[in-house]
Amino acid sequence: MTRSRAIFLGVILSQFALSAGSVRAAEDAGLPGEYLNYTGYRALGMGRAYTALADGPDALCWNPAGLGYLRPNTISMTHTRTMEEFNLDSIFYAQPVFKKGAFGVGYIRQDSGRLIMTDDLNRTMGRYSDVQETAVMGYGVSIINKRSSKKLLHRLAIGSTIKYSRQSLYNVKAGGWGLDAGILAKLKYNLSLGIRVQNLVAPTLKYETASDKFPRSVVMGLALTLWGGQVVAAVDAGQALGVTQKLKCNIGAEGTLWKTLKLRAGYDISNRESIFGFGYTFGRSEAAYAANVTAEGPTQNAGFSYEFGGFPVTITANPEVFSPVGLKKSTTFTVKINPATRIYSWTLYIKDQDGNVARSFRGNGSPPGELTWDGSTQGGSMVAASSYIYTMEVTNAEGKKETTPSQVIRVVYGTPLDRL
Repeated sequence: MTRSRAIFLGVILSQFALSAGSVRAAEDAGLPGEYLNYTGYRALGMGRAYTALADGPDALCWNPAGLGYLRPNTISMTHTRTMEEFNLDSIFYAQPVFKKGAFGVGYIRQDSGRLIMTDDLNRTMGRYSDVQETAVMGYGVSIINKRSSKKLLHRLAIGSTIKYSRQSLYNVKAGGWGLDAGILAKLKYNLSLGIRVQNLVAPTLKYETASDKFPRSVVMGLALTLWGGQVVAAVDAGQALGVTQKLKCNIGAEGTLWKTLKLRAGYDISNRESIFGFGYTFGRSEAAYAANVTAEGPTQNAGFSYEFGGFPVTITANPEVFSPVGLKKSTTFTVKINPATRIYSWTLYIKDQDGNVARSFRGNGSPPGELTWDGSTQGGSMVAASSYIYTMEVTNAEGKKETTPSQVIRVVYGTPLDRL
């Protein structure tokens, strides 16, 4: 055996020993490309139950179809420090193409730092580093957009990600190309369904004496959004193909307080891993932190995202609960808009739980700073006591549209003294 092959064998044995005690030490440990499942701060904070929720630039790794729902240009970064002191960093950027979906690029890098190399007798042979990295490029587009209270399917997007993965182990390098694909459907009852085929075309890393092929897997995710996005619950189930691995299940949840603080939690059922995290939004940015807890120890990650481009639109209702027969007989919508170009038109939609428009306000030019709704329909009758979802859509002179996230107000009835 040549010296170079002996050294390479020592490196492989060291890697095996290290993987056995990894923070991901379970059925996932040592699988090629497994680090790609630990990107994106929101996905990590929700226990990696993210296939049906991915709609930002990190959708490149979690479900490229989510790019079809991207609104503003977005950049996202995440840094993870594992229990064994590996550094995992990712950066993604995605930009919508007007009426033609969105395009995204990203880079993920896992660096072991300087590790001790041993032989099969556990004798020290020196030090080495293991660097695994992947560059990704993807595209997603919405192909169905027909919201109707009578149809289960409201919107459907498809997407794919091309990736090039490479590993530098000691003085040996190998790389290979791969492809992921996915679909993401927005359904009735505030449900989302996502399906992702990871490594549909699997990267194969060929070394001098061996090769690693990324395992193909199919993941299905289901998510439920409540109270206008204030609470989100999700579950993922995935199965690797061609390798010995049980069905993987992940659950996660996210709640929003005071419209700025996001609390996240999740659980990896297969690996018995608990994850907790939070995020703080300010303007069009978010800073986030998450940590997982396993029997081997904790892993921590921090992330940041920034949205830009187009023009931000915000609208809030006060009060959020009112009664047309109480003392608070109406609600006032406060509108703030900072257009980069002249506004051509605007529309405020107030819809019931089935997606039917109960009332709308519209006009040309910039919208007024305040709009008042007294609970009446377009025809002048009063709406039923229920929760209603409101959004504002603004169109600039070039035809580009910006729509605010869905928010909830509630109309109640009773005696005037009951609804103060």
